[in-house]
Amino acid sequence: MEGFLEPVSASSKSSRGWSRRRLLQSVPALLAANLYRRKAAALQQAPPPPASGELPPFSRFVDVAESAGLTKVMPYGEGTTATYLTEIMGGGCAFIDYDNDGWMDVFILGGRRLESIPAGASNRLYRNNRDGTFTDVTAQAGLIDAGWAVGVCVGDYNNDGFEDLFLTYFGQNRLYRNNGNGTFTDVTAQAGLLSKTTRFGSGCTFVDYNRDGWLDLFVSNYADVDLATMPKPSLERPNCNFEGVPVNCGPSGLPLPSHLLYRNNGDGTFTDVSKESGVGALHGSYGLTAAAFDVDDDGWPDIFVACDTTPSLLLMNNHDGAFREEALMRGVALDDDGKEMAGMGVGIGDYDCDGRLDIVRTHYMNQPIGLYHNQGKGEFEDVTARAGLIHERRFVSWGVGLVDLDNDGNPDIFLVTGQVYPELEAVNPKYPRRGPRILFRNLGKGTFQQIPEGSQPALNARHVSRGCAFGDFDNDGDLDILIMNQNEPPSLLRNDAPPGNHWIKVRLHGTKSNRSAIGARVTIRSDGRVQAQEVMSQSSYVSCNDPRLHFGLGSAGSVDLEIRWPLGMIETHKNVPADRLITLLEGSSTLTAEKLAAAMPAQQGPKN
Repeated sequence: MEGFLEPVSASSKSSRGWSRRRLLQSVPALLAANLYRRKAAALQQAPPPPASGELPPFSRFVDVAESAGLTKVMPYGEGTTATYLTEIMGGGCAFIDYDNDGWMDVFILGGRRLESIPAGASNRLYRNNRDGTFTDVTAQAGLIDAGWAVGVCVGDYNNDGFEDLFLTYFGQNRLYRNNGNGTFTDVTAQAGLLSKTTRFGSGCTFVDYNRDGWLDLFVSNYADVDLATMPKPSLERPNCNFEGVPVNCGPSGLPLPSHLLYRNNGDGTFTDVSKESGVGALHGSYGLTAAAFDVDDDGWPDIFVACDTTPSLLLMNNHDGAFREEALMRGVALDDDGKEMAGMGVGIGDYDCDGRLDIVRTHYMNQPIGLYHNQGKGEFEDVTARAGLIHERRFVSWGVGLVDLDNDGNPDIFLVTGQVYPELEAVNPKYPRRGPRILFRNLGKGTFQQIPEGSQPALNARHVSRGCAFGDFDNDGDLDILIMNQNEPPSLLRNDAPPGNHWIKVRLHGTKSNRSAIGARVTIRSDGRVQAQEVMSQSSYVSCNDPRLHFGLGSAGSVDLEIRWPLGMIETHKNVPADRLITLLEGSSTLTAEKLAAAMPAQQGPKN
């Protein structure tokens, strides 16, 4: 079978990147037996995981949300029932240093009830007090709003040095300009981003797709629906019941949406270029998380969109203001069996430390997460089985990160879970409404080992979670985790990483490039190992991480840094000391290395 078809001629522009494996993947009828053999072989070749006693200690997590002051309940739908899909899809969360004090603040999206808005319902901004606690500053910041908020992306769209917020909604999306004085202003209308129709916004990302130094905006939409005409749970409709239980309808059977691209005009306004860019012609997928990064290492940002029950999208940048969709031919549209998956969240990272950015995608229950290895030039291979990830498929999974949690130099996989059909649990306990947190430890050599959630209370705790974000809120040199929980306060998992491993953080500020340096690629080399990351505006599930790129280094005490800025300039620095925050200004050729002053954790319990 592998030699049955020859590659398409390389002279054809549309065939660029095609291989025998890609062609076979596009013909499921020919592939079935071959794919089964390949998956079985991958499972046999995967080395058995070492016994836990053979491994060095791993990070432990403690949920400190309550003692940190993150106490506001985030309403979203009715909780135990859901009439419409809009009640179960949100929302995201973000780490954002909105006041530029060097400490990560917290932003969390909320919702409402179907028929009413509970008192106090709103998205929430919490200012970091630098002592392990936060203060709710939502009202004074001008961010009070209650609606069906779904996703958030962060970026300095007007290049004034302060990070702005864009939020997607079922309804009207919002652009909040950071005024630099602790307040935000809703500038959606004056920026030209008002919608004439009701949209179901989901993923979003700031991205300088045309490399002019200004952040443009991509928005994915979930479905074209109107609650006035949307069907309700019913045994009579195949997409409105699950195993004989009436549930919220969709997404299958709902009208497919188009997606949006807005060009930044450099004067505080945007122009809708969806049609001329080719983005508006994509009508075949229910879009969710949008992650922009340079997929094929050509220096131009591309956009990956996880899509629900339909092929995921990979928009490759043509360098001329337009995109071409190549997810199928590059191996990330479907799973290794050629099946459409319920793509929810996206993690981007270099799991095997080869200097290329890989993709992890979360899915529906009875589906494993998907790990896609970047083989170079944006060609991906589904390595879920080979990596040891194929057996965990109990829960609907959402937010996800491909991040180094124990600073050993090998990025791990963390994800959150929660049911979409809250009525199921009463009928069949097999489908609990609340789910645990799932953590896969990277063992190196391309394999992972699942850490039993029962081994840590913070992992075992059950919630209906959606977005999660990764960042160092207490500036102690490891990555903590913020989680949005529906109809509960958020979770804040403080990471107590094992001592002994080194780390380095990199914070970039553009000058000719966009001020947020979104799209910049940082590559580090240490002890014969190479790691790569990019500054991104959205990942996980419709959420945004700490903009300071965090690398675990293991035993390495220094690194060589290479920065490729968004407009193409390459900068290198040798023998940079570990355990420091490195700050670089584009074009200055100098770096600032500072040791972080960690927050005092007295109010949050002792560290292990």
